[in-house]
Amino acid sequence: MKSGFHAYANSFQTVSRLGLERISELLSELGNPENKLQCLHIAGTNGKGSVAAYLSSILTEAGYRTGLYTSPNLVSVTERIRISGEPIPERELAPLLDRVGAACDAVHRRGGELPTQFEIWTAAAFLYFAEQKVDYVVLETGLGGEFDATNVIRSNVLSILTRIDLDHTEYLGSTLSEIARTKSKIIKRESLTKTVVSAPQCDEVAEVIAKEAAECGSRVIFADPPKPDAYDGICERFSYGGLSLAPSLGGTHQIENAAVAVEAARAIGIEGGAIVSGIASAKHPARLEMLSGDPIILYDGGHNPNGLTALSASLDRYFRDVRFTVIFAAMRDKEIAPSLALLSKRAEHFLFTTVLDNPRAMTPSELSSRALESGVCGTPVATLADAIEKASSLGFPILICGSLYLYADLPPKLRSI
Repeated sequence: MKSGFHAYANSFQTVSRLGLERISELLSELGNPENKLQCLHIAGTNGKGSVAAYLSSILTEAGYRTGLYTSPNLVSVTERIRISGEPIPERELAPLLDRVGAACDAVHRRGGELPTQFEIWTAAAFLYFAEQKVDYVVLETGLGGEFDATNVIRSNVLSILTRIDLDHTEYLGSTLSEIARTKSKIIKRESLTKTVVSAPQCDEVAEVIAKEAAECGSRVIFADPPKPDAYDGICERFSYGGLSLAPSLGGTHQIENAAVAVEAARAIGIEGGAIVSGIASAKHPARLEMLSGDPIILYDGGHNPNGLTALSASLDRYFRDVRFTVIFAAMRDKEIAPSLALLSKRAEHFLFTTVLDNPRAMTPSELSSRALESGVCGTPVATLADAIEKASSLGFPILICGSLYLYADLPPKLRSI
């Protein structure tokens, strides 16, 4: 099964089957490495990866050996498991997966169900971090919270909730309250700090978070809504909690993500210089990333209305009155009409492409037809590389957006990883 298991674990990540039974059995077979870890657990709709990147960078700057587990990966699966900013080496990943595969076989022989790909990677990360004896693990949920594989942990250092909005309603609930309740289930009774840090939330969501925290005996720190000050290119400069901060990640929304990371760092006793330098040095590609300055090529992986609203606000701030050629791709399970309506305000041309080797991706012709139903006209183009070549000939700045998965199809010279 070795080669077959490796192929399965490294193939395209389908949406996980939610539930904790499979991951619990697998981790038990591996000796429950998750019980040896000090986790800072992050859930939310938008901003999870950015907050995780900031917080991991802050902890590393403070001198801690810091594990970071995120998803999805952009180019290589090794991106999912990092220690102090460095992805797991390929030479260590293969034997790690062999051990997880053997544990899966043992579970299966006892009549257990084969774990999902996300559960396999989660177990591998826990095992690797435990054996590497990291000081902290910054742990990002994959989908939701309550039944996400990462929520198998019994205790944590801190629970962190980024902005919560409607997303994955077929799995998480059809209302904000239902989705907030599901995501708030990462809050643990067994918590080292008895603290929950949250982004500013609407009243409906804040009420759910406060209730879940109270039931677990935890306090809630809601980050103050930060105010933008100056900006440099596509990156903000602002003050928060007495600190002058210069986030390394692009977009107006990053001041909120940075503020959440500041509150989380302070909740575990980190202050001053490590926070400032960590915010300034964090890396998180494909989130309003400037791929080229001449010609201007922007990439943003936002794929829901909240993410596209943040992108629209950033364009208004940094590129006022500028028109773009928009290269757009999307998954079949995404509602694209609201996103296209926002993008239409700044689009001179639309080019519709697809994510290669991805069974969930809409084809260019499917996407073009769906867009036309919303009153948006565009040209289908077979690949991202072809779309960039065509866009370059049109003479407008280029904006690539709609899916994080599209990043892997970029020409290598444009990628930062």
